Amino acid sequence: MIIDIHTHCFPDDIAGRALAKLGKGANLTPFTDGTANGLRDSMRRAGVDVSVLQPVAVKPEHIRGTNEWALENCSGDGLVSFASFHPACENFQDEIRRIADMGFRGVKLHPEYQEFWVDDETLRPLYRALGTSGLATLFHAGVDIGLRDYVRGTPERFKRALPWFEGGAVILGHYGGFRCWDEVEKHLVGADVYFDTSFAQHELPPERQARLIRGHGAHRVLFGTDSPWDDQAASIAIINALPLTDAEKSAVLGNNAARLLSITP
Repeated sequence: MIIDIHTHCFPDDIAGRALAKLGKGANLTPFTDGTANGLRDSMRRAGVDVSVLQPVAVKPEHIRGTNEWALENCSGDGLVSFASFHPACENFQDEIRRIADMGFRGVKLHPEYQEFWVDDETLRPLYRALGTSGLATLFHAGVDIGLRDYVRGTPERFKRALPWFEGGAVILGHYGGFRCWDEVEKHLVGADVYFDTSFAQHELPPERQARLIRGHGAHRVLFGTDSPWDDQAASIAIINALPLTDAEKSAVLGNNAARLLSITP
């Protein structure tokens, strides 16, 4: 079973504009048309069983509309969605309960687009509420190449903030911190946190990916692509070519995510 924990798509009527804007800012060419059906086509070509959408609410007032769209358009046919969320949301405890009641299995936070420091002391109550809710929390971690100013989600800051989740599941995208991998190895490898592999596989040499996976523990690494910004089939091929055992590859490619999100074949 192959599960891509980190994907994106947009409503059909704005997908083209969204990809053009985001692609220009990051100098990237997308591998799908940015729609839910485009992602499904990519999954069929690559042999991906489940893709998990990670929507980002740039403003708190966007949360509910984004989540309603995700439930209506990004469920079934192999698609599962995390909820859009924002750390500046008022009455966050009520909103977290609402998200859980709607059937979401996690939330996505993006320190760069949402402009917050991940170890801001004022976020302790929010993180505790997320950590004890039963929802997983996936963060963009490290550099965002579309912004390139400074990094609010560094490995050292995540290390400080992780205990505030009180044991709740936390996933750090891009092998724990895009282009911050020396700091990942210093501060996060071996910690009680998941890494996903998204959009890092073409920058990290195979030997270093294998070292990160084994050092951190293959049971705490989740396959992800950041589709449409990386190709699912090519990303799977990279994992399969790593100097890992078949059991380690299967854990990364899907078994870990299936266990974490209670997904059955």
